[in-house]
Amino acid sequence: MKLKKIFLALTLLLGFAWATPASAELKFGVVGGLNLSKMSFSGGDKSLWSSDNRCGWYIGPKAQFTLPIIGLGLDASIQYSQRRLNADAQGDGESQTYKSIEVPINVRYDLGLGSMASVYIATGPQFGFNCDKSIFRDADISVKDANVTWNVGVGVTLLSHLQVGAGYNFAVGKWAESKDPDYDLNVKANTWQVQVAYLF
Repeated sequence: MKLKKIFLALTLLLGFAWATPASAELKFGVVGGLNLSKMSFSGGDKSLWSSDNRCGWYIGPKAQFTLPIIGLGLDASIQYSQRRLNADAQGDGESQTYKSIEVPINVRYDLGLGSMASVYIATGPQFGFNCDKSIFRDADISVKDANVTWNVGVGVTLLSHLQVGAGYNFAVGKWAESKDPDYDLNVKANTWQVQVAYLF
């Protein structure tokens, strides 16, 4: 139910964006970057589990909508992502690649520094869809088919086309849980990101 409400709110927000004046800017491009992910554990006997940071990458098309005068806008992308995740249960470490389709939709504010550059801040939800049902199958962890996370980020835009930014993506709900119904272990995956985008 929560996921449906979020999708409804985003649909209304995007509909409002399309109804704004023709002076608004709509650009398309490509975005890619590196991510540094770490799992966190709660419930159950979480002291038996630990995780280290692991590096991955993502890439995909991007659209950006901006109201030039006030600097407010939206950006959205559809990314193919590979995150390397590590789960260690009492020294029995296991590192696997989590493959997913990620759909971040951010509200952003751009502040111009002249014709050459501007800075921006952005925040919004990200919807992830698991592409590999076999991940952590042997670790008694069941990864959900879909999950919602939240992004916060900052960056710079150069020459109106090149964007360089950094951000943090944190879990809103459970990313995975124990396969044993009597063992209430919940798993979340949080990620630092560095990205580069080019808008045409």
